[in-house]
Amino acid sequence: MPSGCIFMTPGVLRDLKTEATYDIPADLRNHPVGSLVTYTLAGPRTVGSITQGLVGMTIAGNAVDDEAGRLIPLSPALRDAYPERTRVRFYGTPDEVNRVAALGLVIGTPARRTDLVDLTESAPADLSDLGISIEQDAEDKSDFPARQLYYYVGPERAWTTRIHTCTALAMWSRTAGISYLSHADSSTPPERIAERVTEFFTDVIKAGAVLGTPGELSVVLFTAEDTLTGRGSSVQSVLGALDHLGAAHTRVFYEHARCHIAGPSDTVVVSAGAAPRVLLSYADHVEHLLTRYTIKGERNVRDILVEVLKTAQANHEFEPKAYLAAKKARSQGDDQLHRLLVALAGLTEEDAAKRWG
Repeated sequence: MPSGCIFMTPGVLRDLKTEATYDIPADLRNHPVGSLVTYTLAGPRTVGSITQGLVGMTIAGNAVDDEAGRLIPLSPALRDAYPERTRVRFYGTPDEVNRVAALGLVIGTPARRTDLVDLTESAPADLSDLGISIEQDAEDKSDFPARQLYYYVGPERAWTTRIHTCTALAMWSRTAGISYLSHADSSTPPERIAERVTEFFTDVIKAGAVLGTPGELSVVLFTAEDTLTGRGSSVQSVLGALDHLGAAHTRVFYEHARCHIAGPSDTVVVSAGAAPRVLLSYADHVEHLLTRYTIKGERNVRDILVEVLKTAQANHEFEPKAYLAAKKARSQGDDQLHRLLVALAGLTEEDAAKRWG
């Protein structure tokens, strides 16, 4: 879409490149004069839609290069918050950029994706065994047990689950042995998240962590695929927190942030001694290992699968994936794994020979 700004009155839009002006219908006149916007036309002289902010621009020193020959200065609070040449959506006026959204443009891309499923362990039947429960930050929350919080910063183990349309944010400092965990929905105030994120960074720096050191910091958003790409979603509540952090904290958050696509029954766990991880339910854990072994053939997954299957509960529902894995194991002469897969499906060797061939 072309770029413009609200010009002189809320009823007029001026194109940034051509300087042509267009009429804004009354129902679209909800942007302050001077605001930078993208727009479409409904007719030769009439605006059809307006979206606040410009996208596809890059950070250039203490300004944003709008790729049309102009450098728009960043407000003092935004200077040094993002690396040079970072592509951004930005908000403000032709005289000053007062808000930047950069992470939302890249958080779901392949380079920012990560898989933090713990292959060696499934979630316990009683999740309270995992430590402090982190619940969704919602005003209508009625229960608040002693071991339940909305936000956690510290060295103890904490966990959260039921990531449907919500987004969990987890962080960990290797040197400090301190983690952060929260669970946001679309109504969670970004300012509240920013307060706790600032607390985390302050605490880990006091403990001696140098955040720019490779491997020192983990920052992960756990969310569903459709939530990641949705507008006005819980992801935006988390990303909006960057507007309320100091520049140094914004930059380190942006540089380290990764994304894990989580299911509603997955459990996110943080602790003092390890980066954030995901524990699957017992059934999901077994199926995940079967899929990883069958499709990717990872040797370490095969060995983990053998150990898990030694104590696995037989269940006919595992049979379709057990069959595929057993077929592969047999082709590789892996008799031990084949026997365990037959038992997992609740079959005898004779039954498997008849059903699986």
